[in-house]
Amino acid sequence: MQQNFKTAKDVSEHLLELTGGALMAGDFELFLTCFQLPYRLETFEGNRVLNTSEDLRVVFDAVRAHYNKCGVTQMFRHCVEARFRDPATIAATHETRLISGTVITQEPFAVYSILEHTGEKWVITSSSYAIGDREDHNSALLGAGTSAD
Repeated sequence: MQQNFKTAKDVSEHLLELTGGALMAGDFELFLTCFQLPYRLETFEGNRVLNTSEDLRVVFDAVRAHYNKCGVTQMFRHCVEARFRDPATIAATHETRLISGTVITQEPFAVYSILEHTGEKWVITSSSYAIGDREDHNSALLGAGTSAD
């Protein structure tokens, strides 16, 4: 059962904890529960709509492969700002830092997401990634070799 949240930032931090933990642990099933399909994903390199769990799995696997290639051992994410647009919609921005041992593997980057309440739980419906220094990370987000919409 979904817990009650006091603020929009609490909702964002909860989803960041779930998705971050799932990414680092390789738990796709948990990751999948955090998204509403279709899910719109955007980077500086392009955008795409993920219509199926298989589409999301391709991105999940590509991002995990990118993290593995870069030696990522820890991911730190925190909500910078989150506000309710209406009772069932939140606009949120978070920052991500990827760490290998004690070294940041790339410049920290911001992500702007829309979170929506389905009637049962909060999910992520779209995200815009501002990764300026890593084409390979942007490619992983766009599905690494799949066509972007």
